[in-house]
Amino acid sequence: MFSLFIIILILLFSQRKKIEAILLPFAIGLLISYILDPVVVFLSTKGIKRSIAVALIYFILIGSIIIALVYIIPVILMELNNLINTIPFYTREIQDIVKDFKMKYKATLPAGVQEVIDRNIAQIEKILLSILQNIANIIMGWVSSLFSIILGPVVGFYLLKDLDKIKINMVHFLPYNQKQQVISFLEKIDTTLGRYIRSQLIVSFIIGILTTLALYILRIDFALLIGLLAGITNIIPYFGPFIGALPAVIITMLRYPHKIVWLIIAIIIIHELESGVISPHIVGENVGLHPLTVIFSLLVGGTFFGLWGMILAVPVAALVKIMLVSRLKKS
Repeated sequence: MFSLFIIILILLFSQRKKIEAILLPFAIGLLISYILDPVVVFLSTKGIKRSIAVALIYFILIGSIIIALVYIIPVILMELNNLINTIPFYTREIQDIVKDFKMKYKATLPAGVQEVIDRNIAQIEKILLSILQNIANIIMGWVSSLFSIILGPVVGFYLLKDLDKIKINMVHFLPYNQKQQVISFLEKIDTTLGRYIRSQLIVSFIIGILTTLALYILRIDFALLIGLLAGITNIIPYFGPFIGALPAVIITMLRYPHKIVWLIIAIIIIHELESGVISPHIVGENVGLHPLTVIFSLLVGGTFFGLWGMILAVPVAALVKIMLVSRLKKS
């Protein structure tokens, strides 16, 4: 049995790209249904039929998104095109900075020290170039996943519309003596993860807007793309704000070095607002995980599944904790 489990894990890992492509629409749909279900339930308590409530919410959301995208999509496409075209420029800028630095220290430092510095500079140069390339790859990955992203809301619509039936059918197939346990388990998941996921998305949306506005005010390139990245990565505890701010810092250092101080001040202000004002009022409770568990989950998720793995690491870890605690209580 254990050998079969290991074989299944190996097969899943080897085909993870295809599995991700298949599961992405369902993951997005599940997330949408999870976020919007409280609104649907609220409207249902007011006497509105569930299917009509779902259609009404989708009509309002789709209308708002269409209006917003009429103005936002052209800007995103323009910034994406500019980013792709300017990556060679930033590459040359990094190389020029390295050359200038080498010219300055080679005249004064011993050969042994120069060799050590050369090795470290080459490593830093590779890291910076890799970061720029990864930014472009992430954005292109979103574009290539566009069909799955569009299909996600469709899946979410049917999940929301038939959620009550799905729950009844799931419980119906369970043995009678396990029904109450499963219902109680699902309620714990909703209590633990529901508020966390919804509130984190609200906080990340606010951070994305604040970051975009700050970059627009400072007139730094790719404000909308960087703001979008900052909002998404802010979902990731500890590492998220750093990942989101890094592209802005690199671009500002290379193209607008005189603005770097103002950028850092803006990042600090946004971070302080998020940690001191926004999160305490919106997020409130956490998922009850020790910081070491969170960091370990993030490392595992990021190593095997990249950015999506880091985003989903904490909710999955919290889910595993709930399952383990329930199992221990039974035993």
